[in-house]
Amino acid sequence: MKGGPPRSKRGRVRASPYTTGDRDILSDLPEEALHRIMSFLNARQAVRTCVLSQRWHDLWRSVPRINVNYSELSMSPITAGIIPNNEVAFKKFVNRLLELRDPAIAIHTFNLRYIISNPNNRKNDSADANRWISHALQKQARFLKVIVDVYELHLDHSVFTSCYLGRITLKNVFLDQGFFKQLEIGCPALQELLLYGCIIGDDEISSESLNVLTMYGCQFPTLHESCISAPNLTSLIMHQPENFVPVLDDVASLVTASVDLFPLIEFYASDMRQLLWSFSGVRNLELDYYACKMRIKNNPQLCPKFINLVDLTLGQWCLDLDFYVLIIFLQSSPRLEKLTLKLEKYYPHPYEHIIGDQLNERSFTCEHLKTVEIICMEDDEPLAKIVEGLFVDNGMTSVRFDIKYWSQIPFQLPEFYRELYD
Repeated sequence: MKGGPPRSKRGRVRASPYTTGDRDILSDLPEEALHRIMSFLNARQAVRTCVLSQRWHDLWRSVPRINVNYSELSMSPITAGIIPNNEVAFKKFVNRLLELRDPAIAIHTFNLRYIISNPNNRKNDSADANRWISHALQKQARFLKVIVDVYELHLDHSVFTSCYLGRITLKNVFLDQGFFKQLEIGCPALQELLLYGCIIGDDEISSESLNVLTMYGCQFPTLHESCISAPNLTSLIMHQPENFVPVLDDVASLVTASVDLFPLIEFYASDMRQLLWSFSGVRNLELDYYACKMRIKNNPQLCPKFINLVDLTLGQWCLDLDFYVLIIFLQSSPRLEKLTLKLEKYYPHPYEHIIGDQLNERSFTCEHLKTVEIICMEDDEPLAKIVEGLFVDNGMTSVRFDIKYWSQIPFQLPEFYRELYD
């Protein structure tokens, strides 16, 4: 390819979209607009803009959003441990970045993607990350995201003292005893906490300020029971917790809850009852259960009265034991407007997760129910028709049934993946 500016089909030189003659349109933008553009760059890319022109020379020093990523130094989870110089270079870069940044300018968002490739050096590697996090919080960061690859980061909870911090996202981090107490005392403005693949060593998740709590694949202590006490929490997602399911002690303000229980837990019918009663005031509930077989006696009190519930989503487990759980929910949800049943997506239901006595009273009335959506594989359509017949048998002929196949649902990355790697 020949050098020089691009030419049109008629041979004329095409002007750069960022210049008009000798004028640099991009550099003429207000500083706030340039900072907004630079906030989408990784930190190393942002620093490199200093060579563009005199106007750009110091702009990187005051960008309010910092995105540091170990992959900027050509590191990967495979090569990081083999080429330790890359790790050293990355740490030096972050240290210099924070050192040379304009000390008078606050940090609005601090995103760190880090790697701990050697378990024997975990203490020192964690200390570096904790120092950077502490610096960001001292500079009034409102949003903090820390993503760690390979071995987990041991977070020093003592650095979490900030009256500005409103949202924390953590992946592959160890949270030791006292972490959540420190958040409650040290971060009074915290409203959102998102945890992915974290190891929780604390026995109480408590917060007066927290509105949103999201936990994906987190490990809970095996030697003692954990509990969640967050009276102002309005949204809870608990996806595939490991070892145990924390007790929901005080979640009186909860509006939306989504819980997915996987085999890696110890869970019994009494635990299910306790969980469901904690959700008695929610408007939106999604609940799936893949754990060990659960024996349920003929107990209509398994569920409370869901007096506010309008939108309910259940997995295939609710059809076990001749629709036991589904019927109990329908009997207990007088204001329900929409029901969604997500049947198995990839393989047939291997066995019934709910066993025990048959339900004696099977009638139900949901006066406000308008739509039942069933998402299933093509082979499961006969089962979907049986579900439809259950409603017809109870005189609910005006309900609209919408049967969809998984193959018709457009693929989307999981929400947590989009959150972590946006």
